[in-house]
Amino acid sequence: MSLSLLVYRSRSTTELKKDKVVAMSKHFAYRNRDRNITGMLVFDGEYFMQVLEGPRQKITALYELIQSDPRHEEVVTVLDEPIYRRTFDDWGLGFIVINDEGGEHIISSDITFDNQLHKLGLDDLGRVDETRASRIIDAFAKGRWRESYTVPSQEFYEDLTAGAVSQPSNQKAIGRYPINFAFQPIVNPVSKLVSSAEALLRGPDQESPASILSQYSGIELYRYDLESKQYALQIAADMGLTCRISLNLLPMSLIVIPDAVDFLLDKIENLGLSSEQIVVEITEEEAITNHDAFFGAISRLRSAGIKVAIDDFGAGYAGLSLLAEFQPDKVKIDRKLIQGIQRSGPRQAIVRAIVECCYSLGISVIAEGVEQEAEINWLLEAGISKFQGFYFARPAFNSFPDINW
Repeated sequence: MSLSLLVYRSRSTTELKKDKVVAMSKHFAYRNRDRNITGMLVFDGEYFMQVLEGPRQKITALYELIQSDPRHEEVVTVLDEPIYRRTFDDWGLGFIVINDEGGEHIISSDITFDNQLHKLGLDDLGRVDETRASRIIDAFAKGRWRESYTVPSQEFYEDLTAGAVSQPSNQKAIGRYPINFAFQPIVNPVSKLVSSAEALLRGPDQESPASILSQYSGIELYRYDLESKQYALQIAADMGLTCRISLNLLPMSLIVIPDAVDFLLDKIENLGLSSEQIVVEITEEEAITNHDAFFGAISRLRSAGIKVAIDDFGAGYAGLSLLAEFQPDKVKIDRKLIQGIQRSGPRQAIVRAIVECCYSLGISVIAEGVEQEAEINWLLEAGISKFQGFYFARPAFNSFPDINW
């Protein structure tokens, strides 16, 4: 029989007294026993955390009922995976109430659970193996997931206002170039300011960056990657952009191509742009083979006033090690972590950790790929104030798009 483990979190829609919650727990315990479902239910006075384990089909059917139950809302999936054996194999449905008025931990459930764990405390989960389920319960019981994150002030992120504009006046495509770019803004919806505009490589017929770069290999790939950016800068200058301009570069382009930094600086100056206007986004999708040369190039960029960002953070090779080693000015969280975050406990935990880490290091955080209002609302509450994605604007070919504020 295929077993599955599912953990979810939800918020009660009404104020529940202890006795009522205990009675509900016993009812659910007997009902789930008939379904061959075991687990644990934790309640902290406002939020529920429930662990369910049993046959996959029965877990799925039960979770569909739970999600439609009007007695709670904000149902978030924390964990959903197959398991080899049950953690709570003979517990029925254990139940713990924490933060009771008297400061005691109230435990109640069916007879089996009561007999086994009559006096169990939250700090004595020795009966449970050290599993993901037990660690999740421990984190919930200690309230770690409920830590609030204050939205950083505009003073903290100086570039929310410095050099930012609400929207360029020239929004029409300005012509065709040997190499074309589509521009997509990074915005702060609270202040309604444009932080920067990312230049996204496009072919003559708007082909994607992947299809273009796939035509090159070796040093020619890096040469094209670097030299193509002069046209991104040219188009930005022709549009008269006054906000920051973000350029994507493979990290090895700064290493393999001699004088890559000088090339960029010369093009910026010749076009009448300011180096302080430029953000170089380093993608994580390529391994860095010469760290000394790479960090040397980054130091030179920074010395010239160019800001540096890690693009697609969480999707590539370097991850936290790259963040720790050169501490960029900005971190752009990959869209795969962002999309549907309001329903995903694991993504929420990861993004909160990124926000907390970056906030303490003075690094600005940008959420990529936002497409839903619910995503943005959750991310704002988590402390992120800058966004890039279709919700606000799609990339515009050789032009700056209208923004949906």
